[in-house]
Amino acid sequence: MFFAKRFWMALTLSSCLVYGQVDRANLNGTVTDSSGAVIRDAVVEVVSRVTGLRREVPTGTAGAYNLTGLPIGTYDLSISHPGFETSKIEGVELSVGQTRTIDAKLSVTGVASYVDVQAAAEVLDKSDAQIGTVIETQQLRDIPVNGRNWATLMMLAPGAINVGGGSQTSIRFVGRSRDDNNYTFDGIDATGVQEQGQKADARLNISLESIAEFRVNSAVYTAEGGSSGGGQVNAVSKTGTNEFHGGLFEFLRNNVVDARSPFDPSKIPPFRMNQFGASFGGPIVHNRTFFFMDYEAIRQSLGQTLIGFVPSAAFRARAVATSPAIKPLIDAYPVGRTRTNPDTDQLTVQGSNSVREDSGMIRLDHQFTSNTSMFARYNIDDAFIDKPNGALGSRNTTAIRPSNLALQLMHIFSPSVINETRAGMNRSAYHHPTVGQVPANVTVPGFDDLSANALDVEVGTTFSAIDNLTVIRGRHTFKMGVDIRRIRLNNTGNAIDFSSIAYNSLDDYVHNVIDSVGVDGALGIGGMRRTLWMGYGQDEFKVRPNLTLNIGLRYEYYTVVNEVKGRTAVVDVLGCGGFCPPGTPMYAPDRNNLAPRLGLAWSPEQFKGKTVIRTGFGIYYGANQNDDFSDPHETTAARYSLSSAVVTNLSFPITPFLGRLQAEGASPKGIDRYRRDLYYENWDFQIQQQLPHSFVGQAGYIGSEGHNLFDSRATNLLDPVTRKRTLPQFGQFGVKHNDGNSSFHALQASLQRSFTKG
Repeated sequence: MFFAKRFWMALTLSSCLVYGQVDRANLNGTVTDSSGAVIRDAVVEVVSRVTGLRREVPTGTAGAYNLTGLPIGTYDLSISHPGFETSKIEGVELSVGQTRTIDAKLSVTGVASYVDVQAAAEVLDKSDAQIGTVIETQQLRDIPVNGRNWATLMMLAPGAINVGGGSQTSIRFVGRSRDDNNYTFDGIDATGVQEQGQKADARLNISLESIAEFRVNSAVYTAEGGSSGGGQVNAVSKTGTNEFHGGLFEFLRNNVVDARSPFDPSKIPPFRMNQFGASFGGPIVHNRTFFFMDYEAIRQSLGQTLIGFVPSAAFRARAVATSPAIKPLIDAYPVGRTRTNPDTDQLTVQGSNSVREDSGMIRLDHQFTSNTSMFARYNIDDAFIDKPNGALGSRNTTAIRPSNLALQLMHIFSPSVINETRAGMNRSAYHHPTVGQVPANVTVPGFDDLSANALDVEVGTTFSAIDNLTVIRGRHTFKMGVDIRRIRLNNTGNAIDFSSIAYNSLDDYVHNVIDSVGVDGALGIGGMRRTLWMGYGQDEFKVRPNLTLNIGLRYEYYTVVNEVKGRTAVVDVLGCGGFCPPGTPMYAPDRNNLAPRLGLAWSPEQFKGKTVIRTGFGIYYGANQNDDFSDPHETTAARYSLSSAVVTNLSFPITPFLGRLQAEGASPKGIDRYRRDLYYENWDFQIQQQLPHSFVGQAGYIGSEGHNLFDSRATNLLDPVTRKRTLPQFGQFGVKHNDGNSSFHALQASLQRSFTKG
């Protein structure tokens, strides 16, 4: 604890702080003569082919150079020293988050001369132990993906696991959950705020046309990455260049060449999807000021064959004759058309799923001087989705509007000291009403569920303040810093009164014997607030030209969530004997999140730079979903539940049981007040081998263990002997804990070829 406080104080008192140049690239190497002796004070210069950006550094006493914080793109590299030939390497490609190593050997000469070399595609990672990949511009442009949803391409990353439709809500990495992923856009938080991924099926929350490329780090990344224990996904926006460029596009999909599904009628349901857009960018002032902007939209109308199962005429007659009280529920089911069995008919209807989505981005880059530059970028997506909620007639509509703002200022104090300041805003406004057929959700085994009206509102906003510092000293590249993220989540799980009724079997339904009933009162919108304080220090130590060590330490502190107006009801069975006094914090803070990171990359000399052995270990903390901490606010609304285990004659209508619900059915939602933040331990051992024709093979082992993972279980259970509960004024209710564990071990192998020569 003492060490954690000292470490945090040292970071916060530093005059220049850093979160990490996650949207930029680095270039390093060692310069030697023909005998292998290092050359000191050689001049290393890079020039961007598209913006004219020029950076220059000298080599140090060990002959090493390091150019950090370079925008992604293509550069020409030159290395010179008096008395030696100047080496020029053209077409050096730098990708997001990449540290590329290019060593140079200069020959002695009596006069000025040049050696021009075309840069080969970089296929080996010689600087760290992280497991990840870059999705390049050409992949973004050429690989067809459904709806041009960029997140689908995360499946190309090592360790990616798709558990659904290939989107932010269904892809996870190396044994961690989807809620452990962290998304940034130009280094600014780009999560869905309430959950990590965007909640709705909005495909253009970041338009594919806006992204230059993105990197996915699946595991064992350096101390620069954090705020979650899972994959780090960092997208970079496109920029303008010294040449005007742009384009128009439209993609059309329809039912003309669709195949008929086994459930469709003879005529295939209509389908039409138009996806169109435009982009344009270029210089405002040559080599100085640039702009880029784009627009993309989706218009979709999709016919769907929907199949449901409803009571047959015979079942309806028998149920109403036996229990006349359930006639309103029976009448709420549409009439089926095909007999499935004596009790069930199949209902086949044609539904329509419509989507309207508009996305846009604008970015401005400006070079004040050769040492000072800035950019500003804003993007927004507006989507409305209207689709059927099954075959019985209810509908779901979703309106979501993600937006993101990034501001950045970079200043080069000297070739070895670079500072970068960022500020940003990330917002996701989500409204999800359901139009139902009945006053309460009704669940009966064998029939489709009847739905009630519901309204889910989630408006999340994060504000980020970031400052970057990189200091180069000989063979050491030091990075240190902090990321402060303020989270504002205004949400409600049920903005209108909501009830649910569950029957255990068809026979119970006929006899009107309810298994369980729940009643939730309307809940106002709560203002949940928290702040993430995250700092780190890191040293990339080039021990030898072919051996690099990454040694880092990260510290993260997540403040206890609070409701802005104190509208919470904290429940603790043991500590408070039920509800705690007003003002009680939701849980105790965890200030012990020290996360060491260690990585090694070694390219043995006997393999002539074509083999790299990489290994590393790290601890990675996570802050859980922000929505995981909304329960004490949700408990302020009336929440009741009863089951047949307590009331043996539960039946519809439930009005006669409201008194017992209020007396012994209170069903709050609790959080373990002594919870601790989740964390993962990751380690790996990887071997990369350069192969002919620009192929690279990789094989290795990755291991991961998770601790203090999210869990939820029921408490205040009914004692089977005494038939009593610990808290008689409450019914059974759930409490969220962080006491789960996980274990993941894998052998991963891959074969990859980078784009070369078109």
